[in-house]
Amino acid sequence: MDAPALRTSVFKATALAGAVHLAFDAVASRLPWTTPPYLLLDYASETFRDLLLLDRTTLLGVVAFVSAGVNGMIAGLFLAALAGARRPVLALGLSLSALWMFSGGLMILVYLAPPSPIVVGSLAAGVPRAFAVAWVLDRVVLRRAADPGAA
Repeated sequence: MDAPALRTSVFKATALAGAVHLAFDAVASRLPWTTPPYLLLDYASETFRDLLLLDRTTLLGVVAFVSAGVNGMIAGLFLAALAGARRPVLALGLSLSALWMFSGGLMILVYLAPPSPIVVGSLAAGVPRAFAVAWVLDRVVLRRAADPGAA
């Protein structure tokens, strides 16, 4: 893939992955044990919550939107790095899952204090999300970049 096509693919992948993350946040946050770690703010200390000075709904909406953007950028960059992999969905899904576990686990250790079942569920729920993002990016971005006539 040439540089301009790769750059365009990264931007498309970033936007698409961000949208997929927002959709997952809307569905997953309905149950405590599938809520992403960055939306488990009810388990943050009061001092941390008071620093933000926003009502709960606004705060969760802002955090979900910003997190979807960051997660989208990460997925777009990872897609560019792993585009030549023999099995890009597996490579991207595993990479995004590992990053989800690491970053979510670190967030829980540093800022949050949820019960153990919620921690396990929240981190585990990131794995199907990561593979869904990888699958969508493979189908929409990688395959179209490989076959310009498909766009």
